[in-house]
Amino acid sequence: MSNPANRTAWDGAVNLRDLGGLPLEDGGVTAHGRVWRSGAPEPITAAGWARAVADGLTTVVDLRNPAEIKQARDLMPSAMPAAVVVRSTPTEDMGDPHFLAACGPWLDHPRSYAPTTAMYPHLVGRALRAVADAEGPVLVHCSAGRDRTGMVAAMLLVLAGVEHQAIAADYEGAFRGTSHRGGGVAYDVERGAWVQHPGETWTPQQMDARVRERRAALLEWLADLDPVAYLRYAGLDEGRIRGLRERLR
Repeated sequence: MSNPANRTAWDGAVNLRDLGGLPLEDGGVTAHGRVWRSGAPEPITAAGWARAVADGLTTVVDLRNPAEIKQARDLMPSAMPAAVVVRSTPTEDMGDPHFLAACGPWLDHPRSYAPTTAMYPHLVGRALRAVADAEGPVLVHCSAGRDRTGMVAAMLLVLAGVEHQAIAADYEGAFRGTSHRGGGVAYDVERGAWVQHPGETWTPQQMDARVRERRAALLEWLADLDPVAYLRYAGLDEGRIRGLRERLR
């Protein structure tokens, strides 16, 4: 059982998914309309934002780094209404050579989750604190809505008690929602530098192979994850941890 993609609910939204409807280990499913995940929100139209606000959206948690945000807004100014609160909470430091050495080859892969959470508990914790402190429903996004968003979404879901296979299915749906490695800036491991990447289209067979390896890596990470212990280590108090768990229940 997984939550179906809902790309048309908010006009212009990219890779939009509601984290509601996923099966809980103790029975029932996650609540709808509490947390959404997506790619970059700049393409959302004024009508799309109006629908989002009508759906209760109060807060956007943006996991992108400042350079990505500037690039996106230079290309497409956002129509986001002033009533929506934006929290900029990047989960990684792209200027950190240790991060690039560990995660450069895996920026679009759950293999990056363990080193990212180990290196940056203060950053990951700040993103989850922003979700906890939101006064109402939240949209969490990065650029593609796939991996940084997938990492934060997975932590929210496992904290709520969602079955691991359902978390993997949610990730797969978001990964398939981006049918190619997008063009733009990418990290070249061999050159040790950021370069322009023209994009890469995948065949269905290539997509299936990438999904299989990524699901396996995600499930391995989830098996080792103690979300409560991690959030405590990241500086969240018990009230916020409890609030995050209950947000999707």
